[in-house]
Amino acid sequence: MPEELLHSLEPKKFPKWLAVAGAILIALSAFAFFGIFLPGKKLIASLSQLETVANGVSDQVKNQDLPGTKSQLEQVKVQLDKVKRDFSAFSWLGFIPFANNYYRDGNHVFVAADELLTAGNLTIDAIAPYADVIGLKGLTGTGDGAKTAEDRINFIINTLDKIKPQLSQIGSRLDTARKEIDQVNPNRYPQKIRPKLVSAISLLNQAALLVNDAQPLLESAPFMLGIDSARKYLVLFQNDAELRPTGGFITAYAIIQVEKGKISLIQSNDIYTLDEKFPKKIPAPEPIKKYLPKVAYWNLRDQNLSPDFKVSMDTFHPNYLLTKSPKIDGIIAVDTQLLVDLLKVTGPIGVPGFGNYSAEIDKRCNCPQVFYELEKFADQEGPVVWDSISGNIVFAPRNYGNRKSFIGPMMHSVLANVMAQPKARMGDLFNTVFSSINAKHVQFYFIDPEVQQAAESFNLAGRVRDFSGDYLMIIDTNFAGAKTNAWVTYTADQKIEVSGDGKVTKTLTLTYKNPQQYFSEKGTNLKLNGIFRDWLRIYVPKGSKLLESKGFETGDKTSEDLGKTVFEGFFTLTPQNVKTITLKYELPDKIKSPYKILIQKQAGSKPFPYNIKVNGRSHPELLLSSDKELSLPY
Repeated sequence: MPEELLHSLEPKKFPKWLAVAGAILIALSAFAFFGIFLPGKKLIASLSQLETVANGVSDQVKNQDLPGTKSQLEQVKVQLDKVKRDFSAFSWLGFIPFANNYYRDGNHVFVAADELLTAGNLTIDAIAPYADVIGLKGLTGTGDGAKTAEDRINFIINTLDKIKPQLSQIGSRLDTARKEIDQVNPNRYPQKIRPKLVSAISLLNQAALLVNDAQPLLESAPFMLGIDSARKYLVLFQNDAELRPTGGFITAYAIIQVEKGKISLIQSNDIYTLDEKFPKKIPAPEPIKKYLPKVAYWNLRDQNLSPDFKVSMDTFHPNYLLTKSPKIDGIIAVDTQLLVDLLKVTGPIGVPGFGNYSAEIDKRCNCPQVFYELEKFADQEGPVVWDSISGNIVFAPRNYGNRKSFIGPMMHSVLANVMAQPKARMGDLFNTVFSSINAKHVQFYFIDPEVQQAAESFNLAGRVRDFSGDYLMIIDTNFAGAKTNAWVTYTADQKIEVSGDGKVTKTLTLTYKNPQQYFSEKGTNLKLNGIFRDWLRIYVPKGSKLLESKGFETGDKTSEDLGKTVFEGFFTLTPQNVKTITLKYELPDKIKSPYKILIQKQAGSKPFPYNIKVNGRSHPELLLSSDKELSLPY
């Protein structure tokens, strides 16, 4: 056989590079399977289980079950430790460029989660002694379940000092968690999960601030509640159905005394009786001259023109003192929504000599029965008019002079019913009061600067806030006698366009509706709906430039107030009609993703819907029931 043929039959050797490549491929495949796929599958399963037990915490909180919540947190801790162990299989990512960012993010999240779990357990331990007080299923009891609301309030007052160290520890844990989570960059992650990350970071930041801001308030609580000495407060009753900047037209007032947490009524009156004592004749400011031309002077009842409650009260309080009324330690403003919400908890109440009142909807006006009956009693056709020479009353609304006799009994009945509520209703009562304060149906102003600062730190003082980012606050001022805000609503649609360099152009569309027909009761001629005459102000970041405005009938202008740029104008809306106001404007500063905006709610207003679209992407509708800070990826 020829040598060439024999040579061709010999086995051929593979090139060395091919053998090396094959070995590498096998090694990579093995690593991918054993080092990535299997650990990854295990990690995903652990994360899924963690999500399940974490959702269980939310369920227990909704059930107001402290023991259940504490038990569920323990399960979360066990599962979190398992996730951390499974995640440690990817520690090698810490040495790979770019991938190490994700590994570090995971470790930041784990540290934050541990701190949150500790904060959660500390919170439960702090709340446990007060579980019965606020209507929760507690770990320990405060004693007789038949105790009244007043007994429970006294228990809180006498143990306030014990909460301070616990609150400090909770705040410290939350602050550590916030610092860890702030190091996670949501923009590194896919669009699908980015909104959840942004929302979680924002919520944690707000929670940390909330707890830490509560500490000054806790320090001032003994002063506010008259622990060391009795405190006197002026209570202003604002009618939110005739909306004014701080929550409503001031209809009446009362002076109360708070001593060791117990409230007693000193005196109460119609607001017009206070105006009778006001010795100054201050010329009416420009908006009143324009839209209430028959009112020549700036009366006490109209001195809440600023939407910043402190700014308005800084004007009102010195003028109140000129009436030679009792000196006070602060002012508390409340509106009719608080009364309606309290009656939903207590049920109907009786006011001796005046009748029974409830929160049930009255078909005559499609409004709460208590609101309808109060308006029947106190409705007024214009202001009290005095002769400028003789000082005698030329015109007075129906029931003028008698209305003041109603305020005291009504307030006494409400307080008596609230303080007598049993344990079963404590949760609802606590949530109602807390929600009312959060929604600015209750606002506080204190004469003492330190106490005032404490109230402001916890957002109790109705302040217009500074914010680094976009800002929006819509302020309606109803310059009409009819109580149209009981039915008028609006929807706010924001179309936001952010250019490549961060320049922002916004189109804000406000759609006002009044679905209720004209209302006039036979016999009394009570009018509860009519033409809505609105001086509208829209507060936006200072330096914003108005490009286009549509819908105002008069008064269209741009100004500055409270560190903001203000777009304003005047329009009217008749019953069963719709009015649209559209503004297009540019923000002064460039914005990067995520898009941050603070939307502040007007005191006394209903929770109106806000729709936001950023660069064509719609975000979930927001029902503005309180001030909201949003962080929106785009």
